[in-house]
Amino acid sequence: MDNFLDSIWESIETFLTGIVTFMDKIFSPLEILGPGFVIFIFALIVVGITRLIGRFYETKRFVILKKEFEHWQSIRVEAMKHPDSEKGKALAKNIDQGELNKAYYDYFFEGLLKNFITNVLPLLLMAAYITTIYSPQTLLKRFGKEWVFSFTFGSNYQVNASSLLWYVVCVLFSFIGFAIIKYLFKKQNESKLSA
Repeated sequence: MDNFLDSIWESIETFLTGIVTFMDKIFSPLEILGPGFVIFIFALIVVGITRLIGRFYETKRFVILKKEFEHWQSIRVEAMKHPDSEKGKALAKNIDQGELNKAYYDYFFEGLLKNFITNVLPLLLMAAYITTIYSPQTLLKRFGKEWVFSFTFGSNYQVNASSLLWYVVCVLFSFIGFAIIKYLFKKQNESKLSA
């Protein structure tokens, strides 16, 4: 069993090493603009990819669990409409204790797993790549300084932005930017439909 797991891990490691080498070759010409710009491009790309994957990727199980949850939720709503409110509450409570809670938790955890795969995992993989490629030692060797940015406030206070900190800031701005773009497109489509 150990040999099997070792061979799987070696395959994964080879695959990830190939991706790192490929990304280095593609994005190394952009390094003349500085590490801050390259990290911003990486953050923008990974956030764009997570938005696309999150929008279009759904497992069969997620769709089935969503339908099941909505089915039991609609039955519960119908039970609450019963003319006798006490009987309606009792029916709804039975539905809650039975199938609705199970359907909700299954649906919730499948959605959580989907969110982890489509959002968190790509962001963490890119963070690992950036902290490896733009470590303080690598930044010093390639760009002559250990930090992506360094700010001095007054004479005693200096802020050094590492590659990970700059990546987090860029990811936040990218999410905000994509949300603004989505809002503007939605607003534009609404104005076209109303005209």
